[in-house]
Amino acid sequence: MAQWHSRRDFLKRSIVWTIGTTWVGAALDALAQAPQLLNYQGRLTDANGAPRNGSFPMSFAILGGTSSWSEAQTVNVANGFFSVLLGSVTPFPADLFTSGQTDAYGPARFLEVTVNGETLSPNIRIVSAAWAIGTVAGPKGDTGDAGPTGPTGPGGPTGPTGFLGATGPTGPAGFGSTGPTGAFGPTGVVGPMGSTGPTGPVGPTGSQGIIPF
Repeated sequence: MAQWHSRRDFLKRSIVWTIGTTWVGAALDALAQAPQLLNYQGRLTDANGAPRNGSFPMSFAILGGTSSWSEAQTVNVANGFFSVLLGSVTPFPADLFTSGQTDAYGPARFLEVTVNGETLSPNIRIVSAAWAIGTVAGPKGDTGDAGPTGPTGPGGPTGPTGFLGATGPTGPAGFGSTGPTGAFGPTGVVGPMGSTGPTGPVGPTGSQGIIPF
């Protein structure tokens, strides 16, 4: 049965931590099938350096991102060694490794480990494996050809008719200029002269009047 230690003894224990991982968020940009898990391995000893054995409650938190993440596991320790898969209990937020603190080396994320209620110090920086650096930072291939254009979707419904705008101001009154006089038309043809009618009868001669002297 594993030997229990006081808080002070637990803080004085000798622990050697190792961690092998890739940046999950960055790797997903290059390889969509990359699993969102981090493998964490360590060696737990007592205050005298003897390896520990048994099951220990451990909790883990990744700090430095804009999103928070933590999970708790019961971890089996054999001859001091243990291995856990972080993210197997609580999935990582999508932006855990893509937004937050950065420095000259890139994103800065730190793993906080608590064993049996005691938080270990200092926190461990999560770094990239060689494969992840080559995959994420390597040269990009040529852009593939554009795919065919998809079919046109159905037309949306006609929107409501807008309000009638105000009538604009009437322009100034004015007359247009008089157009030029048109050309005279051709002279018409003179019609034929009609025939002379018959002479009428001579009227009776009037009576001769008396000329006075």
